[in-house]
Amino acid sequence: MDNTERFTIDLNRPLLKDGPNFLSHTVVIKRHIAYLRPTITSMLFCMVYIVVGSFLMALAAHLIMEAHKYDLIIFVGAFGVAITTFGVLLIRPFLQRASFNKKSGVFDNKKDRDVKLHHIDSLQINNKIIQRKNALSYQCFELNMLTQHGRRINILNHNNQQQLMLDALLLSTFLKVEIQDYRREIIL
Repeated sequence: MDNTERFTIDLNRPLLKDGPNFLSHTVVIKRHIAYLRPTITSMLFCMVYIVVGSFLMALAAHLIMEAHKYDLIIFVGAFGVAITTFGVLLIRPFLQRASFNKKSGVFDNKKDRDVKLHHIDSLQINNKIIQRKNALSYQCFELNMLTQHGRRINILNHNNQQQLMLDALLLSTFLKVEIQDYRREIIL
């Protein structure tokens, strides 16, 4: 009697439920390392919150010296701290750099267990629809990595199909693995 259970993984199902409506990262290859670099627009988006929040905190500090309206000072200062904190929390994931290092032979994305590069079987491209209650729906794409041990790890997730295809091609050439295209026609 065989007690081995068989599991089926649906590779058409997206790995992540959500995704950005902008280009967040691109793949950069330098000699023996490939890494994800945040785009300038995604960094500027986060920096706006940090700059505005810092300005409000500076304004609150200026108001302490000029005026004695403590309720206004507390409100402006607290609002500045909240906006700056939001900006810092928003920018942190962009600064954590996922990388494929041929010297060490490891993929490291700072959140999952490291994967040895020779365990990577292929790259996978998926598409999905992101639906919002009070906004327009949009299409988003995933670039995932499939390993010999059945793991599927997300590498990139954004809505720029051309850039994702280019990044997948760069990574597949760098890693010497194939690309499996699981995109399907989706009509919005």
